[in-house]
Amino acid sequence: MSTLYRPSIAILGRPNVGKSTLFNVLARPPKDERSNIVRAATMAITHAQAGTTRDVRKTPGNLFGLRFMLVDTAGIEEAGEKRHGPAARKGSKAALHVADDPALQSALNKLAYRAAEAADIHILMIDGATGVSPADRALAQKLRRMNKPLIVALNKADLREAESHIADIETLGFGVPVLVSAAHSQGLEDLYTALKAYVAEEPEEVEDEVQEASDTPVEGEETEEDGPESEDEVDYSRFPKRPQGAIRLAIMGRPNVGKSTLVNALLGSEAMLTGPTAGLTREAVPHDFEYGDQAFTLIDTPGLRRKNKVDKESLEFLSVGQSLQAVEKADVVILVVDASTHNIDTGNWEIFEQQDAQIAAIAMNQYKPMILALNKWDEVKDKKACMDDIKIQMHHRMHAMHTPLALPISALKEKGLEKLMEAVCDVFEQTYATFSTGKLNNLLSRVLAKRSPPLANGKMVSLKFIRQSDTNPPTFTFWGNRIDSVSDSYKQFLRNQLSEALGLEHLPVKIYFKANKNPYSGKKKSR
Repeated sequence: MSTLYRPSIAILGRPNVGKSTLFNVLARPPKDERSNIVRAATMAITHAQAGTTRDVRKTPGNLFGLRFMLVDTAGIEEAGEKRHGPAARKGSKAALHVADDPALQSALNKLAYRAAEAADIHILMIDGATGVSPADRALAQKLRRMNKPLIVALNKADLREAESHIADIETLGFGVPVLVSAAHSQGLEDLYTALKAYVAEEPEEVEDEVQEASDTPVEGEETEEDGPESEDEVDYSRFPKRPQGAIRLAIMGRPNVGKSTLVNALLGSEAMLTGPTAGLTREAVPHDFEYGDQAFTLIDTPGLRRKNKVDKESLEFLSVGQSLQAVEKADVVILVVDASTHNIDTGNWEIFEQQDAQIAAIAMNQYKPMILALNKWDEVKDKKACMDDIKIQMHHRMHAMHTPLALPISALKEKGLEKLMEAVCDVFEQTYATFSTGKLNNLLSRVLAKRSPPLANGKMVSLKFIRQSDTNPPTFTFWGNRIDSVSDSYKQFLRNQLSEALGLEHLPVKIYFKANKNPYSGKKKSR
């Protein structure tokens, strides 16, 4: 990979002028999934509702060989400004605008200006449907004072009225605008010509695409692999190796439990918008950072509400989709809950609610290591009682793990974060642990001596052999007779015994069962 410095380009403008659409066109993250949690999380959500983008989003960009870091920003709108475009039409969904909350819009402006200060190049987008507004002129003046290279992009250039605004745009003092239509990927050649003066061109890298296997068996079903021919050691070289890159970390939870505050605390900067209002985060936004000597790619996700409360046509529905995709590609999931609601005096002891259990199920169904972060721990009155109650609640709602890990933190006061990140590293390492076949079969003997499988229709169910069949997640296969009669409760018993004996208590463990192969099957009797 090239070691050339890649300049950062911030896309700036008023709300709803097409910044995020252009961002998605230019975003070209590496194909190596370990450098980003998921491409869907890298892409910005676009929606008719103005003010969709609320956080600063960064990703590698590529335009015909020009390589750069791309920065998407929230729409900048000062108090008292007149709205344009869809947001100006009364009764439209876009009319529900963040400018109705001056404090929120002020915070968005602050984040956008901070991103502009840090960027090397600015792209100022103008709406081709409305032309230059007083807000555009004010923003252009503020950007001029930053003394950065600036390119004016007239978006929606496919509209008939767009060309009539060119002369007016030239009065901003940045020359002739580049005409683009982000929604239709038009005008990119002209944008390339404008950027080439500031961005070095790099040759395209040839990357092989790796096709993932799609024939993973369902837990508990028999696989097509023959039974064990001997008790030799497993060939561990075929198992997935512990990746050397960044640990991909997804932060989940209900709205307003402190997810973005935790992200800011880990990053050491106010990268995410925070506040007492629920639903401030609307997109799954990735951030690269280091904690200790370990690199992380961290993604904050929007708060997940109950399914029946989410309109399928809404912006929130798109946000939920990004969250689920982020979990799919994550190495470790942190589920944040608000521990401050625990209060024995008022009878509120259940802080791990049904919705938390459903969010946890999303991660556990994909066998993702998960840590429960008990946020706002400094506000809990009876900490011992709270921890005892949460352990009981997790035991009843999270059966996939032997001992779900819950750690107290205060994201706002940055307490407990070191232990949290150490736990993230530990469970990540454990997902790639390997165990000898001899050790596993000695363990199986002890487990069977402790508790044998229940009889099936009066006949004995026998488990004769075990070996590790995969890592990430730790996966084990049992061979025996009448394995289709093994009860769910006994399967759970086996998981718990494996987890406890192998030090995998905080991980979901996958197990398979296979019938012993009859060595005389298909052979003719000798005379």
